[in-house]
Amino acid sequence: MTVLATALAVALGGYVVADAYDVTPGFLTTRPTESEALPYPSVSSASAPEALPTWKEDAKVDNAAVTSALGSLAASPEAHGHVSVVVADAASGKTIAQLEPDTPRAPASNMKIVTAAVALRVLGPETTLKTTAKIEGKRLYLVGGGDALLGAGGANPAAVNGRAGIGELADKAADAARKAGVTEVVVDSSLFSGPQRNPSVTGGNASFVMELRPLAVNQSRNSGKAYTANPDVQAGQAFAKELAARGVPVSGSVPRGQAPKQAREAASVESAPVRDLVDFMLKHSDNTTAEILGHLIAVKSGEPASFEGAGRATLADLKKIGVKASGVVIDDNSGLSPKNRLSASLLNEIVGKVASCYGCALESIASGFPVSALDGTLDDRMHGSAAAGKVRAKTGTLSNAASLSGFLETKNGRLLTFSILIDGIPDGSFTSARHAIDGFVVSLAGA
Repeated sequence: MTVLATALAVALGGYVVADAYDVTPGFLTTRPTESEALPYPSVSSASAPEALPTWKEDAKVDNAAVTSALGSLAASPEAHGHVSVVVADAASGKTIAQLEPDTPRAPASNMKIVTAAVALRVLGPETTLKTTAKIEGKRLYLVGGGDALLGAGGANPAAVNGRAGIGELADKAADAARKAGVTEVVVDSSLFSGPQRNPSVTGGNASFVMELRPLAVNQSRNSGKAYTANPDVQAGQAFAKELAARGVPVSGSVPRGQAPKQAREAASVESAPVRDLVDFMLKHSDNTTAEILGHLIAVKSGEPASFEGAGRATLADLKKIGVKASGVVIDDNSGLSPKNRLSASLLNEIVGKVASCYGCALESIASGFPVSALDGTLDDRMHGSAAAGKVRAKTGTLSNAASLSGFLETKNGRLLTFSILIDGIPDGSFTSARHAIDGFVVSLAGA
């Protein structure tokens, strides 16, 4: 790693710099995430191009321009609903401009920022999710540990979706199953208590998340990318088929049932670590991963593994982070629920902690944020503008709410944190509200 990149990492003390300087002319990388995760945490793993822009700690921001841009957003006919904004200097944490910063608003998928922060703290960045084969008598129990991204075949160590595979588990368990005379596969989904769907998420929004079970192959998506019912049973059926192909005479019918305490473990496979799951969730705004992480936070915290338990556990740890949690409502961990409420000040505080921490659990959040005009849910936004490649932020999309929170680099090389929440958007006006958000962010990049 170059001396310059090292100095920058020390200056801000955070993963955001070490990660961002692996590519581009600009503070934030415009290279897609490596398929194989970098060691965590590691500044030395970042690489630098031959010529890097000079980042100056004393680079100036045109505060008047930021204030003017905020005024334009607030007055914009495109913004429609109710607007809250915070813009701050990443290095000092000082607020540059704000509008109704503490008003709780519907955050849409910006709720995933909260889920990411709490999951990394409570579960731990290196924790993996174990899928286990246990044998009792003639039954083999497929026990779900929260991995809904199992592959249909063997393991793929370079992937998050498919890091562990059903075929891999069958390879490991087949000998023990044959010796025990196993004739039946039973799926154990008892880790999650239910319900499988949040009653607050209705209509079309319900189609954007899997039926919540602690076990699935590719989140039970069919070839058309739609989620299908009974994901755990489908995984069990796929596992039974793999066992049969290895000479284990099991039935194709797979019931649900809880493994007895005396059942012995025959084999197991492990998911990608939580830090990679968080990256996957943030980059693709993956609702299922968010809800599963929420349920696992509940389990770890001693709460029921339900939507209500996940909300209570997430909020309890959020308060320990030391952010303004007044008025917060966590009805789910993905942001699909219209009952959720967060403030722009809270989200900006979390982003600020990500920028300033070094060696803490939160620092890996930065790599998961999509990059403007490049990847994830920002790949089609801000192309050809001053903000292209210079914004790393989490998007939020509901029919009546839009949000964007993260980091950006100004024209003089100063790093800013920001959070923008708009809710109460009239039906049919979402696109223009998002356009207003993008215009504001482009103005910030030019400040």
